[in-house]
Amino acid sequence: MTTSQRFCLLTGATSGIGQAAALSLAQQGYELFLVARSEAKASATSALITSKVPGAKITWLIGDLAKLDDVRAIAKAFLSEGKSIDLLWLNAGLCFNKRVLTTDGYEMMLGVNHLAPFLLTDLLFETLCEGRNKTRVVVTASGAYRAVKALNLDDMNYESEFKTFNAYGNSKLANIMFTKVLPQKLKHAAPDKTFTINCFHPGFVGTGIGTQIWLGKVLMAALRPFIRSSAKGAETGLFLATDPSVEGKCGGYYYNCEEEELLPHARDAAAAETLWAKSMAMVS
Repeated sequence: MTTSQRFCLLTGATSGIGQAAALSLAQQGYELFLVARSEAKASATSALITSKVPGAKITWLIGDLAKLDDVRAIAKAFLSEGKSIDLLWLNAGLCFNKRVLTTDGYEMMLGVNHLAPFLLTDLLFETLCEGRNKTRVVVTASGAYRAVKALNLDDMNYESEFKTFNAYGNSKLANIMFTKVLPQKLKHAAPDKTFTINCFHPGFVGTGIGTQIWLGKVLMAALRPFIRSSAKGAETGLFLATDPSVEGKCGGYYYNCEEEELLPHARDAAAAETLWAKSMAMVS
């Protein structure tokens, strides 16, 4: 391994923002470890990237983020490579218009959007602390956190009442709060290492996530002239992943490459700590 090699682990890499990010990072010389559920889509994405970046180094980690055992297998497969992590980009996400449960019995958006990246990060925690002196974590969040007035800690599975945008907004709020607590945990474990850990809102992007609900299909059709491309949606994430100006900054929420002030309920430190403890219990 040469000192110039940089390693990135990216989830949700076969379409939309993730695919655009993977291509850009390959062009910047990163060796990519990409998480995907579908081997066919993984193969198509590899072909796309290597057509534009001949010789790009890509390793696929195949698994379903709706299954915590698959998340464990993904982490195990990456750790077996013996590589450091320069960039961990937690990007995968979905939205459903009905209450669906994961294999482990959790509401699907909570499970895939929050618990899966939470568990993956926990399993990679020691690797994040080791290796080179600088590591970045980027989380694809969303302005949908505004759909809720507070983090739902009492009924995270939405058993009593399910509304799509509340459940989705809650999962995205959890993403934001995750980036508030993770820096504290990592800095406590590795005080001499520089971490850059932030999340971002990609804007209204024409990815597959919106079309997983019927209303999303309608909105996508009606608003298509105003939809951002996946490459545009990935820009702020790439900024957080690579730009020197944000090095060492943590816990920020960014849009259009600028940090934005969060609404008060997204800055609730006590709720963030409770979420961390509850999440750890759920994935253990």
